[in-house]
Amino acid sequence: MMRFYPAATQSHLQQGIALLEILISVLVLGIGLLGIAALQSSSVRYSQSAQERTTALIMASSLTEIIRSNADTARSGAYAGDCGSELLADWALQLQAATGTATCPEVAWDPATGIYTISISWQDEKVTGSSNFVLQVRP
Repeated sequence: MMRFYPAATQSHLQQGIALLEILISVLVLGIGLLGIAALQSSSVRYSQSAQERTTALIMASSLTEIIRSNADTARSGAYAGDCGSELLADWALQLQAATGTATCPEVAWDPATGIYTISISWQDEKVTGSSNFVLQVRP
């Protein structure tokens, strides 16, 4: 047998539905806000990593200009070495100050091809753990 509820009783059975809809919408909004916060956090990390890579590129480019300005000295392999090299000591200190690391760059000279290879490595804990930048230049 079917029961018929008067109109007043049916509205009484529907109470609380609006509250449930609000709770679900707050949950969805909270998850969305957490996603936006995670996106912002990763954006900051990648932006700092890109800034470190750009600084390494600028410093390597400055060394290539130094090498090219003294081409006769450079062709003898005088710029090869690391932080202990006399000609690279000032540049290496500037690089360490600019990148905020204590790692020492390496400059290798290949007399057969006449090419310097500049290798800059630094710790990038924000993104990958370590990064490496290599540039080759011919004086």
